[in-house]
Amino acid sequence: MGSQSMTAYQKIKEMIFHMELLPGSKISEPQISAKLDISRTPVHDALRRLAAEGLVTIGRNRGASVNDLSDKEIKEIGTVRLSQDILCANLASYYGSAADFEWLRQLAEACEEAAARGDIYLRIKADNDFHLAIAKISGNAYLYRQQYALYQQVHLVQISKYKDIKTSLVQIHHHLPLIQSIRNADLDEASALIFDHIKDFYHLDSYIMKCYTRSEQSASADIPALKSAQS
Repeated sequence: MGSQSMTAYQKIKEMIFHMELLPGSKISEPQISAKLDISRTPVHDALRRLAAEGLVTIGRNRGASVNDLSDKEIKEIGTVRLSQDILCANLASYYGSAADFEWLRQLAEACEEAAARGDIYLRIKADNDFHLAIAKISGNAYLYRQQYALYQQVHLVQISKYKDIKTSLVQIHHHLPLIQSIRNADLDEASALIFDHIKDFYHLDSYIMKCYTRSEQSASADIPALKSAQS
C-alpha cells in the first residue's frame, strides 16, 4: 500500500473509530479525496483494505459505507472473541510475569479513568488495549495477530452498541478481578469472568460457554506444576 493509500486508510479508520462515521454511514470517495488533497485511487484502495478488515462494506453501484453489523454477525464475533480471550488468558497465566500483570493493572485503571471522564472513544480504546495486552502476554505472535484483527471488528461492535458510558460500567469492573484470576492461574474463574464480561453484549447463551470450559479444571491444576518444572 502506497503512502497516499495508507494516509487515506488511517484517516477513514480514525473517522470510524472516533464515531465521525457511524455504522451504516455512506463514505464519499470524492469528499475524502478532497479532504486529503489526493486522487480517488488511493482512497479506493484504502476502502478495499478496510472492507477486508470488516470495517467497511462496498456494494456494487452503491459505493462504500461503514459496516452495520447484524445481530447474527455480532453474536458470531462474540463467540470467536470468547474462545480467543479464554485461550489468551490461559497462556498469559503461564507466561505472564509480575511486570506483565502490573501493566495490565495500569491499562485497567486507564479504562476506568476514560469512563470517569465520559470519553467513549478512549473508553473503548482502553478496553481493547487491555484485552490485546493479554494476547501479547500470551507469548504467541500468531494468536496476537488474530486478536488484533478480531478487535478491529470488536471496536466496531462497541461503537454500534454503546450509547453512553453508563452502559459499559459493569464490564469495566471485571478487569481487575480478571487480572487476579489469571495471575493466580484460576482458569475457571478467568473463563467465567470473560463470559460474564461479554455475554450480554454479544447475546451469548450458556451453551457457548460450556464449549470452552469442559477442560478448564485440569488445565488450571496443571499450570502451577508446569511453572515449577520450568524453574
